[in-house]
Amino acid sequence: MVDMLVKSLGSLVRERRTLQRKGQQLAQRQHQVVKGLGRLLLGIGYQLTPISGGKVQSVQPNGAVKVGRRKHLKCPKCDRRFAHPLPLSRHVSASHGVRKQKRSRTRGKKAS
Repeated sequence: MVDMLVKSLGSLVRERRTLQRKGQQLAQRQHQVVKGLGRLLLGIGYQLTPISGGKVQSVQPNGAVKVGRRKHLKCPKCDRRFAHPLPLSRHVSASHGVRKQKRSRTRGKKAS
């Protein structure tokens, strides 16, 4: 009975090591797929960014890693976020209709 218990325990240890090795291989493959997807998206004008805290990193087509600013400027009218004020103001004027008022044409005409 003790022999059978020792064999079962040995078998469980081997299975655990095999599962750990497969988990590491899977994590490595997942990292490669995400990295490739990031390069593909960058090629068509999109950027893959992590959702965890800290600085934003992106992979350039040449393989270099670029660190950017977090998008902390929130649009006051919707949930979009921007890293710089200029794109935020462009978004607000284009999407939410904040435009300059037209000038009245009464300028230069005499009141009767």
